[in-house]
Amino acid sequence: MSLRLRLALFIALAIALALLVQGFLGYASFERLQMGNLERELGAYLGRITDQLEGRRGPRMFRRDRDSDETRFLRPPERLRENDPQLSLPNPAPPGTVASARLVREGQVWREWGSFPEAIPPSESPEPRLEQNWLYQSVRLGPEVYLQGAIEASQVRASLAGYQQTVLFTALVVALLGAWVAWLVSGPALRPLRHLQEATRRVADSGDLSLRVPAEGSGELLQLSQTFNQMLERLSAFRERETQFTRNAAHELRTPLTAVRLQLDSQQQGLASPEETLAVVREEVERMSRLSESLLTLAREGRGQKVGLDLAQLAQEVAARAGASYRGPETLKLTGDPLLLAQALENLLNNAQKYAPGAPVQVELEPAPDPAFVILRVRDEGPGMPPEVLARATEPFYRAPGVRVPGHGLGLSVVAQVAQAHQGRLVLLPNRPQGLQAELWIRWA
Repeated sequence: MSLRLRLALFIALAIALALLVQGFLGYASFERLQMGNLERELGAYLGRITDQLEGRRGPRMFRRDRDSDETRFLRPPERLRENDPQLSLPNPAPPGTVASARLVREGQVWREWGSFPEAIPPSESPEPRLEQNWLYQSVRLGPEVYLQGAIEASQVRASLAGYQQTVLFTALVVALLGAWVAWLVSGPALRPLRHLQEATRRVADSGDLSLRVPAEGSGELLQLSQTFNQMLERLSAFRERETQFTRNAAHELRTPLTAVRLQLDSQQQGLASPEETLAVVREEVERMSRLSESLLTLAREGRGQKVGLDLAQLAQEVAARAGASYRGPETLKLTGDPLLLAQALENLLNNAQKYAPGAPVQVELEPAPDPAFVILRVRDEGPGMPPEVLARATEPFYRAPGVRVPGHGLGLSVVAQVAQAHQGRLVLLPNRPQGLQAELWIRWA
């Protein structure tokens, strides 16, 4: 089921429910009004018959003592039972209605006004009751004497049934009309979503990340289209970087393999001794090993296992192995990956020794201006880097133009990844009066 059809059905259902609730409340009010009018007519009808019996409208037949709740007939009660023609007691039914009544004494019907319906059982209850198409109630005239009246309610019930049919028919028609209007209106409204669905399908089928969807519509649909385009742009840029990275990695791995093959060919032709071949192979294998470790670090995006460590002690040990001086605290506890941090510091020291041979190199550890960070700095007094090289020095496989120093262009990229893994950053600054400062900012709080 399409979203457009679901939307149309949902609106139709909502309209139908709203109309049914409104119709139910209206029906309840209409029923209460109609039945109230009918009850008042029945009460007035019984009152007129009571007036007849008490002589206010003809000969007085009995008198009720309201204090003792007794009824005393002033004339022979047999005249009521025999329907004496000289006793004028007409049926005072309301105009336009069918009503009848009967006088009951000691369980026996003494007189009837009109044809009392047989379906209504004798009852002294003063509460109005509805039986089939008759509304009936009784008025107590004394002990075991009561007047029971009934009035036809078929017209009222027919009116109520007509009201129900009107409500149901109106709800059905308006709901269908609402569904049709919702179907027409939802087409243009859902057009951005259809474009997005089509673009998603084409990207999934072709892998073409250059596709874009029109930024149309408003509100959430417009934001969804813009976000989808931004996602495609980022994925496209990521794929471009990945392709370039793979191409550079293959090129760097091919270089030592070519050297190994040439050296083996030379040894096979008798141009090199086995000792010379073994030394070259060992050197190239170590070169490929370092390259593999750097690529693995970049592939893992610097993710490692963080534990509690003493960064000051780690910096002193790495600096001592590289022959660099150390300046900073004797101990500094924080949480980090000791292998990644040691590799990052070794890369910085290796770069300083390669690009500033013979120049003094110093490792420094100190709190950063931002109290949430500490700075692990490697300072050298070599030639340094021009500004345009500093801006691109952390890109993978980037080599400054004219540089003859062997390398793969991955050292600073790995350091930058390690800094990001520790929620920090790598900052490269010119040293004064000359040289380079490589600052590894590490979050410790």
